[in-house]
Amino acid sequence: MVKSIIFSWGSISFMPEEREIRELINKLAVDYHRFEAADALISQGSRAVEPLLAALKLDNWKIRGNAAWTLGKIGDRRAVTPLIDALGDEVPEVRASAGQAILSIGKPAIEPLSESIRSARVRNRKLASGLLSALMG
Repeated sequence: MVKSIIFSWGSISFMPEEREIRELINKLAVDYHRFEAADALISQGSRAVEPLLAALKLDNWKIRGNAAWTLGKIGDRRAVTPLIDALGDEVPEVRASAGQAILSIGKPAIEPLSESIRSARVRNRKLASGLLSALMG
């Protein structure tokens, strides 16, 4: 059952329900679907943030990396601390996506990033420090 309808220029598109958001997140792992899925999630804005934050903890590194990138495009400040945590991911692509997402979010990330470096909570201090410099510079 569709809960709401969004009317857009020349077409009707339906807002995905939670199950559909989870399906879109799963598609982030598939190379030929990831951009389409990311665009659909971005269009959901804040509705997609919590499921994307949960996706940062999944086993599939492609989902984690693409979820981080998508969170950066949404730009919701709730994602900052989980993205800082993702800077310590074992997969370089996930760390890079988390860093790009933090840069995309911008100024709201400065204080949490600074605090995480001071408290030694962040597992990748060098990357976090570089991001902080970029945000402040």
